[in-house]
Amino acid sequence: MRSMPPPFTSVTASVEWVREQMRKGNLNAAELLFRHDAGLTSEQRLALAKELVRDFRRHDPRALGRIVLGLPPSEEADHLLWNLIATWSGADAEGVLRFIEALPADRLNTVGVLQNAAWGLCRLPADRVLAFAARLDEKGRAYIAEGLIAFANQAGSWRNTQAILDGLNVRPQKDTLTAEWRLGYQLAEIDPQAVESRIAAETDAFSRDELINGYASAISDREPARCLELLAHTIAPDERAERITSRVEQWLTSDRATALAWLQGRESAAFMPAEQRTKLLKSYGLEAAR
Repeated sequence: MRSMPPPFTSVTASVEWVREQMRKGNLNAAELLFRHDAGLTSEQRLALAKELVRDFRRHDPRALGRIVLGLPPSEEADHLLWNLIATWSGADAEGVLRFIEALPADRLNTVGVLQNAAWGLCRLPADRVLAFAARLDEKGRAYIAEGLIAFANQAGSWRNTQAILDGLNVRPQKDTLTAEWRLGYQLAEIDPQAVESRIAAETDAFSRDELINGYASAISDREPARCLELLAHTIAPDERAERITSRVEQWLTSDRATALAWLQGRESAAFMPAEQRTKLLKSYGLEAAR
């Protein structure tokens, strides 16, 4: 017979009991600990679950998932679930996908679940991920897209990620940092030609501007003139003027001589409103070239 968990005295003692039982071949010891009516408080159950998830590689992740899902609802329990998904997705992307596919819709279509799962999803075949994404609501698909973009320069193949993003066809999200902005920023580091091609092919004005803004932000320090050229081709006039002026001011603090030479040249006249250009030059006692 399998031995039953001893009365709870501490998290450490309970986890040590689980490890001892697993050494003896009782691979279900962790779940037995939670199923056993030991009179644990919600706080004790959460503390035990945290320690087991921290010890991820010793356990069956599916069992850990069942344990975490069985915790009383709380913000901490949600964060523990997201932490498990993030760790699990890096070790077994298909396994974590099968796990989250079984979640109820209200838990599945959440930023914590989907963005953390993206660390593994970017490694799976695009068709597999897109078949899963078809079951999500619009926000859920946007969360996956944002997660994939966040990991674009860290894991997986960009071509695979690109195929998933193209299939998701997520509509632009008008928030502080859109998925399009993040994509432009990330691709500037790993595949500049890909982002240039994507900008050229983008037909939605908002998406195109955001791609450009992210790309320009990524290269502003090493290629300030190219950054300004990109910003000059965005659509929104007020934002364009403000961003260009801000980038020129940054350039002046990092490489004043080169920035002033650019400001005095004819190229800057095509990119900056004349009033702003003249004002900046006058602050340095200079005038624009005629």
